[in-house]
Amino acid sequence: MNVTIYKRPDGRSEVIDCRNVYPDDAKWFEDNRVAISMEDIGGGFAVYADTGKEVEGEPDELIELSQGRTCEETLHALREQCEREMKC
Repeated sequence: MNVTIYKRPDGRSEVIDCRNVYPDDAKWFEDNRVAISMEDIGGGFAVYADTGKEVEGEPDELIELSQGRTCEETLHALREQCEREMKC
């Protein structure tokens, strides 16, 4: 699954093929056209979901912090958050 990762220290972005995602979650994000990005926040990652919704012209992204969880677990929690927000 393609993910945009923002790298420290300058925030340079790169699109990577994230393989540490449960197949059902990757399919759900792709089927629902949810763009995923992440950034290193020191000791963990902030993972963002862009569902296409905007507020005052800016993306209204959902966020999940890894907080010691695996990438798979964090992305699964982000999917659940998206489903609640999007009522899927």
